[in-house]
Amino acid sequence: MPHAPGDQLGPYIIIAKIGAGGMGEVYSAKDTKLGRQVAIKLLPANLASNATARERLRREAAAAAALDHPFICKVYEIGEQAGELFLVMEFVSGQTVYQQLRSGPLPLPEALHIATEVAEALEVAHGSRFVHRDLKPANVMVAQGHVKVMDFGLAKRFEEPAARPAPNDATLTSGGPALTEANVAIGTPDYMSPEQVRGESLDQRSDMFSFGVLLCELLGSPHPFRRSSVTDTMAAILRDPPDLRGELPQGLMLLIRRLLAKTPDERYPTMSEVRADLVRVAAGSLAPEPATQSEDRIPLIGQEAERKELLQRMEEAMAGRGSMVMIGGEPGIGKTHLVTAILEEARRRGAYTNIGHCYEMEGAPPYVPFIEMLEYSARVAPKEAFRYALGDAAPEIAKLMP
Repeated sequence: MPHAPGDQLGPYIIIAKIGAGGMGEVYSAKDTKLGRQVAIKLLPANLASNATARERLRREAAAAAALDHPFICKVYEIGEQAGELFLVMEFVSGQTVYQQLRSGPLPLPEALHIATEVAEALEVAHGSRFVHRDLKPANVMVAQGHVKVMDFGLAKRFEEPAARPAPNDATLTSGGPALTEANVAIGTPDYMSPEQVRGESLDQRSDMFSFGVLLCELLGSPHPFRRSSVTDTMAAILRDPPDLRGELPQGLMLLIRRLLAKTPDERYPTMSEVRADLVRVAAGSLAPEPATQSEDRIPLIGQEAERKELLQRMEEAMAGRGSMVMIGGEPGIGKTHLVTAILEEARRRGAYTNIGHCYEMEGAPPYVPFIEMLEYSARVAPKEAFRYALGDAAPEIAKLMP
């Protein structure tokens, strides 16, 4: 039930209501025993006696209490008074990432700092076999220059890799009964992974997809799958390629696209590898390329038909139906100008682009442009993403590179 300032729950005196959502109300309070300020989470009145909601609150306490890390909000205890269950947490004075983003895009170094700390928090959670299942900007707070990952109310333990999932149990949790029916999606739709949308068994790679969406928004790109309705958004998560926008480093584009892969096997296997790539980005080895100002570029004249066809081919490629396109013609007719315009548009839409030059000289190896592109990718691509992209061919490709 709602509480007013001065109300008491055990040794805690309510100060003020500081937040509310569908699954809980949060109050600041004074701990009269230890003389500190805390946050208290209670179930809303309509769920106060709901057995599933009460069990979920208990599990949130157990999950967060098991994760001792400075970037994860600490849980002190769970109590009950007059049948009312409440969770006592660390009080965090700051803003959520959601609130920060409403004020405008963040500078790249700040966005990468937040992302790296969130990745570290998730790495700790995954190391304890917990998948968060509800990672989103509203569940990440920033206080005194550091993050606090909040709200482990939907967190679940996931099975060891070698273990066989229990049949017909999409949300198996050790140490207690499942709180969700089989094949039922649970979480915030905009930030669900494809397997979460389908109500399938989840592991740490589901959080990586949610983290990829969060990373897009941190970096100033709109939500890559959001549509006009929840149903359409969930359908886009299942079937559409991510719509990435903004002037981002090419290496970050590769990292994000791997995080947002539709199948878990195509994503990073562990958050430690994600964090390693993010640290490299934050250290400055992947700086954004200078944007070409449109006013400095001569407009395309008489090439609208060719531009339209190339843009259509680009759209198909970004949807996973790409093919080779060759552009020919006499010198000086604007081929390079046309291709440069298409490359700029591809970058603007979040594609990774690369250029290799052919040299018309006797004895020049035909694969020189491919070597040039590989060398560039090795410099700018996140290490783990580049290694994954090369796959089993990496040793043979290494022989070609000086």
